[in-house]
Amino acid sequence: MTKLSDLESGETSKYPSVQYIIFCTRFVEEHGHASIIGMLDAVDVQGTVKRGTSTSGKIFPLTLVIGIVAPIGEYNARLEIFRPSGGMATSLDLEKFELFDGEHLYRCVAELQMEAPENGVYTFELILNDKRIDKAILPITFTISYTD
Repeated sequence: MTKLSDLESGETSKYPSVQYIIFCTRFVEEHGHASIIGMLDAVDVQGTVKRGTSTSGKIFPLTLVIGIVAPIGEYNARLEIFRPSGGMATSLDLEKFELFDGEHLYRCVAELQMEAPENGVYTFELILNDKRIDKAILPITFTISYTD
């Protein structure tokens, strides 16, 4: 774990770690200021479809904001998302980035079209240079109403 005193002195851990993973509906950065809009600790997507129509496309927008603390170097970030049943839902390459001397934190923003074929707790695992460094969970449910 990186200690605050290490960051203040310009030192970081020998190993990358996650400072934060935030789920939200929107991330805005303007004039050097960042805003997290609609922070989520769970998602309940509600929709209405005509009776007899397929509901297989349970997709909704989701933004992840990830703060990575790491030593100087080059990194490849990847996200793996696992379904509640344990199978992998998707794997996506996020970004390649480099931290230079004096830099301590890299912020990665991933805007997803999240597909959630089943209700329950989804696990989001962050992989940096092919090594799993942390994970976060997000409960997701869909409530569908039918009309004639």
